[in-house]
Amino acid sequence: MSVTKRFIVIVSIGLILLVPFTELTISLMVFLGYNFLCLLLLFIDYLISPKLAVFDIRRANEDKLFFKADNTVIFDVRNNYRLPLELTLKDEIPDFHFSVKNTDMKKTIIPHSSEAYSYQVIPSKRGAFLFENIYLKMKSRLGMCYKYGKRKLPADYKVYPNLKDLSKYRLLLTKNMALENGKRIVNIKGEGLEFESMREYFPGDDFRKINWNVSARADKYVINLYEAEKNQPVIIMIDTGRPMSYILKGDKKLDYAINAALILSDIVNGKGDSSGLIVFDTEVKTFIKPGKGPFHRNTLMEALYHIKDTNKTSDFYGAFRELVSRQKRRSIVFVFTDFETEVELSDLVARVKILRKRHLPVVVLMKNDSVIKMSENTGRDSRTLYEKSVALEYLANRKQLIRALNLNGVICVESDAENFAIDAVNRYLEIKSGSLI
Repeated sequence: MSVTKRFIVIVSIGLILLVPFTELTISLMVFLGYNFLCLLLLFIDYLISPKLAVFDIRRANEDKLFFKADNTVIFDVRNNYRLPLELTLKDEIPDFHFSVKNTDMKKTIIPHSSEAYSYQVIPSKRGAFLFENIYLKMKSRLGMCYKYGKRKLPADYKVYPNLKDLSKYRLLLTKNMALENGKRIVNIKGEGLEFESMREYFPGDDFRKINWNVSARADKYVINLYEAEKNQPVIIMIDTGRPMSYILKGDKKLDYAINAALILSDIVNGKGDSSGLIVFDTEVKTFIKPGKGPFHRNTLMEALYHIKDTNKTSDFYGAFRELVSRQKRRSIVFVFTDFETEVELSDLVARVKILRKRHLPVVVLMKNDSVIKMSENTGRDSRTLYEKSVALEYLANRKQLIRALNLNGVICVESDAENFAIDAVNRYLEIKSGSLI
């Protein structure tokens, strides 16, 4: 229990009562008597106020939160008492991984009715977290004190990758609008791999699509129209090894990769293809067969919300061999990975040939902004010049090894953090258009 401001004001009034009395004894007696009455009133107020058990409290929203996004946690509170009561709630939040807005939730609830309490939380880590207790503070009937309590309301909240902006990607895909980085999603109609129909040639059409036999009979130019192959498997491989643990612009590379993978999977399914998933480091941790639909999407979410990076060097050979043995049908394979040394990339270049025999591999890498910034430094002191020299050499070697991937028939996407998902989606659509095959 604690006293309110109202009680403090009432007690303070007792000091004013001392002024009319000149004798100290009388003043002291009046003061003590007044304070005794105040304490008695406080005691009575405490006794006549209901217990906290008059409130029914439950967590009202789903146990899903989204990484690095504003999430609303909601409580439904019912007042079963015959009078209005003011109640403040405060949730017990796991340390370190959450930033919270307006944690103290205060409302007055009328008799035999319910109120929704809510606050916003921003998770900084994926995974499962236990929210266990809720703390209550109720103002007494006369407003002289507060009653405190704790209620056990355990809930395991799962922090999933942030897909709240997924509708934006779907809309852009549907309307073929420009993306944030100025690129356009490729319109795959008429540019695919399977024959659909024919129509008359118009200026600006690709002359390579002219059907010369039909044109000769029709006495006009006629072109073939194609559409993208439907239900093609697209396998998304996510490397959780050491290079993916590094932080760029506040988030780990792995978090960018997971978000991009889920967005790509959704776009793939939206275009009629099926998406599968492999998570690996020194061994394959997760293998989900290609599929589509809401249930399949939930399966991917459940597989990815809790995966963690490691400090190990990933086994590309083992992961690629397992994919080849389990996925017989020709597929587009996106490998979300990165490297920090030439040895690591050389190993990737050597191992990815395993995929090229049957599948179309696409390696998606993330640019190292800190190294790029170091290479552009204009300082003239010896240390800066040395760091710039090392950075330029690193970037040159990286460019050379990426070229080696391309020469071995592997499509390579190198993107910055902001456009990681966008560039992966665009490359998938370019492949489906036939322009990269």
